Amino acid sequence: MYLCSSVEKSGECEVAGVLTRADAALARCSEGHIDLILMDICTENDSDGLTAAEEIKKFYPRIKIVMVTSMLEGRFLDRARRIGADSFWYKDSPSSDLIDVIEGTLQGKQFWPDSVPTVQLGNVLSCNLSDQEMETLRLLCEGKTNAEIAASLHVAESSVRTYINRMLEKTGYPNRNRLMVAAVSKRLVVPGNQFDTKK
Repeated sequence: MYLCSSVEKSGECEVAGVLTRADAALARCSEGHIDLILMDICTENDSDGLTAAEEIKKFYPRIKIVMVTSMLEGRFLDRARRIGADSFWYKDSPSSDLIDVIEGTLQGKQFWPDSVPTVQLGNVLSCNLSDQEMETLRLLCEGKTNAEIAASLHVAESSVRTYINRMLEKTGYPNRNRLMVAAVSKRLVVPGNQFDTKK
């Protein structure tokens, strides 16, 4: 209901409906006039807002879509651009910013963060992890073995061990399990394959 209350603060907008599952949004678009959708990336029952937004853009390209999330998973931002979303907003931002994003998007503007927000991960900020280290961390959190990670990244297993050891040195966590728990709890990584960010 937080998003609804934010929308209602805008004098230019009226809430047409609220859905708890992203995969119900396409059908709702066919029922009446919708100008803009605030699409949460992670919704009930693992319903993927990115996939739903992509489908809506195919059938209703005139509808503006603002992707919103509290997850700091960098791949979400990349995929939102690829599927044609109009704007992107992190929930940790002030609600007054969301009103500006909504009203500006309706006017044809686009709003995209310059980068994914950083979080403290042990002794370092998340931005201090390299791309290879971040991808290794994502795969670790999905339960992949070193061999599986190496195959996915097209590197040797020794490289995977190096990436993991570097992350442990940087963050100060004593083992990979502690590192994974921290990454997930801080919303830096969304484990599991339910959100296929490579589509």
